[in-house]
Amino acid sequence: MYYFFLKYKVFPTFVIIFLGYFMKKITSLFIILLVSLYSFSLPAQDKNGLEKNADMLHKTYRFNEALLIYRQLLENTTDSLARINLENKIIFSENGKNLLEFASEPRVIEKKSFGKNTFFLHYPGFPDGSWVEMPRGLAPQMPENEKAVIYFLPESEKLIYSAPDDRGSWNLYMSRFQDSTWSAPQLLNENITSAGNEIYPYLSPDSKTLYFSSDGHYGVGGYDLYASQWDEDLNDWGVPQNLGFPYSSPADDFFYYNTPDGLYTLFASGRDVSPDSVTVYVLEFENMPVKKSVTEDYARQIARLKTNKPDDNTARPASGNTTGADNRGEEYSEYNKAVTLVRQLRQDIAKALDLQKANRELYNTLTNPDDLAALEKKIGEEEARTLALQDQLNSASRNLQQIEMDFLSKGIILSQEEEKAAPQTPSAQTGAPLPFAFADNRLGRAPEIRVDKPEPVLDPSFKILDEAVIADIEDFPSSLTYQIQLFVLSKEASLKALKGLSPVFVRKTGTRYSYAAGIFHTYGEALSNLNKVRKLGFTTAVISAYNEGKSLPVKNARILEKKLAETAVYQIVIDGYPDGLPDEVLKVIRDNTEKDIAKTTESGAVKFVIGPFGKQEEARSLSELIRAVSGKPIDVEKVENR
Repeated sequence: MYYFFLKYKVFPTFVIIFLGYFMKKITSLFIILLVSLYSFSLPAQDKNGLEKNADMLHKTYRFNEALLIYRQLLENTTDSLARINLENKIIFSENGKNLLEFASEPRVIEKKSFGKNTFFLHYPGFPDGSWVEMPRGLAPQMPENEKAVIYFLPESEKLIYSAPDDRGSWNLYMSRFQDSTWSAPQLLNENITSAGNEIYPYLSPDSKTLYFSSDGHYGVGGYDLYASQWDEDLNDWGVPQNLGFPYSSPADDFFYYNTPDGLYTLFASGRDVSPDSVTVYVLEFENMPVKKSVTEDYARQIARLKTNKPDDNTARPASGNTTGADNRGEEYSEYNKAVTLVRQLRQDIAKALDLQKANRELYNTLTNPDDLAALEKKIGEEEARTLALQDQLNSASRNLQQIEMDFLSKGIILSQEEEKAAPQTPSAQTGAPLPFAFADNRLGRAPEIRVDKPEPVLDPSFKILDEAVIADIEDFPSSLTYQIQLFVLSKEASLKALKGLSPVFVRKTGTRYSYAAGIFHTYGEALSNLNKVRKLGFTTAVISAYNEGKSLPVKNARILEKKLAETAVYQIVIDGYPDGLPDEVLKVIRDNTEKDIAKTTESGAVKFVIGPFGKQEEARSLSELIRAVSGKPIDVEKVENR
C-alpha cells in the first residue's frame, strides 16, 4: 500500500482528504506525525508535490491544514532559498487565519470578466478617455518597451499613481500641478511603500482615504487590497489596513473603488478566471461594514461572491441562524430607518458634489463681476451645505454601525430576505436588484505635459561605497572647504579607478583632469579621513583647500578657518517650501535647537532662516539632519562679523 502511495504520489492528497472529512476529531499531533514522517522520507520532487498540495489548501482557505504541511517541510529543509520561500508561505497562511476573524459579507449586485489590461475601462463614473497612457515624465525609470495607464483629467491638480523605480518595483508617487508644470514625482511615505509592489491607487473624492493594491504589505499572498487614512496631525498617510475577506483573497485583487453616487463598490480579482482575465465584482456599498469571525468553510463560500441571479452557479450562502423580522419589532424598524437615512444622505452628497462641479465650470466661463460674485456666493453656500451633509452622514453611519453591532452581540444575523426587506434602494419594495451598468470607456491619448526634473540632492558626507559617486562641480560649496586630492590625469578616470569614494569632484584645466574627494569644513575633519584614502591605494593623496570656489594654500586656509571661527555668525537657509515647513522638518529643528525660525521672501521666493549659530559646525550638523528628511535645497551661510 505504501508503495502505491509513493509511486502515484497520492499520499498527501489522501491524508488531507481523509483527515479533513472523516477524522476531524483526530488530534493535530497525529496529523503532524504523519506529515512529518512522510515529508522526511521523500526526495525533493515529492516534497515539491507536497508543497503544491499545501499551496492548494491555502488557496481554498484551509489555512490550518496548509500550515501543518509548510511547517513540517520547513523543519526538513536545509536549502536557504527554499526555507525563505516556506517561511513566507507560513506568514501568508497565518495572516489568512487572522483575517478570518474580521470578515464581511457584502451583497453582490453584478460581476463580469474582462481582459486584465483593460478591465478598469469598464468601471462607471470615469469620463470617457480619462484613462490615458502615462506620460514618460511621470515615470522616468520605466523601460521604453513598457507602458502603464493612469487616470488623468486636464483640470487635475494632484496625481497619485504607480510607477517603477530603478530596480523595477512599482511604488506610489505624487505630483502636483503648479505654474504650468507638474512637480517632480515624489515617493509616498514609508507607511505606503513596501518591499513589494503598490499598484492601482485610487483617492477618495474627499482626499481622506487612499485605496491601493500591494503584494508587499500584511496579506495572504498575491495582491491584496488596502486603505490608508490621511492623518491630519502628521500631515501624511497613515499605516494601510488590509480590507480583509472577501475583498482580499489568496488570489490577486485589484482596484477598489466606490462609485460617486454612493451606491456601489467595485473591485477586480483573478480568482476563478484565466491568468489573462479578471472578474469585476459590483457590490452594494457599505459605509461601515460589520466585521465578524468566520470559519474557513464559510470564508470559502462568501469568497465566491455569488449573485442571486439564476445563471450564477450557486446562490449566496445562508447567513446562519436568524431571528424573524416579526419578532424584532422596534429593533428591526430602527434598523430600516438607519439604512434609509444613510443611503439618502449618501445620494444627497453625490448630487451636491455634482452641482458644485457644474457651478465651478460655469464660473470659469463668466466675465460679468456681478454674475461672478453671485455664483461665488452660491458655491460657498453649497460647500457649507455639503459639509453639513457629510457631518450628518458620519453621525448616521455611526448609528447604523452601533445597531449592527448590537445585533451581533445579541446573536442576531440578518438573513438575506430580511436585508432585502430593508429600504435599501428605490426598488426595495419589490426586492429587485440595484440597477447597474458597466461602462465601456475608451483609452484616451497621452497628454503632453511638462514635468519638473527632480533636483539632485548631493550627499556631502564622505563615504567609501561599492561604487564611486561623481558629483556635479556646480554643487561644490562656495564657503571654505577642504578636500582630499587624489590625482591629476591627462584623461578621464573610470569609476572603478576611484575605488568607491563619494563624493568625488572633477575639475578640468586645459587637457588635464583633477580628482578630489569629500567635502570637509575643517582641516581636522579632512585629516582624519586622509589615511583611509591612502590605504585604498592613493598613496600620494594630500589635503587641498578652496574658498569661494577658488584654490588656496592649505596653510592660508587654516589661518582663515581660525579667524572665521572667532568672528563668524552662521544661519541655515531652507528653500522649496512656499506653503510652510512640514511637520517632519519642524520636528527635526525643534528636537535639535532652540534657535529662531524666520520666514523671508526674496524675489518672490519663500525661504526659512534658522539661527544665528556661533559655530559653523553646529549649523552644518543641523543642516545635514534637515536635509536627510527633506531633500530640499539647504545652505549654511555666513551672515555677519562681530
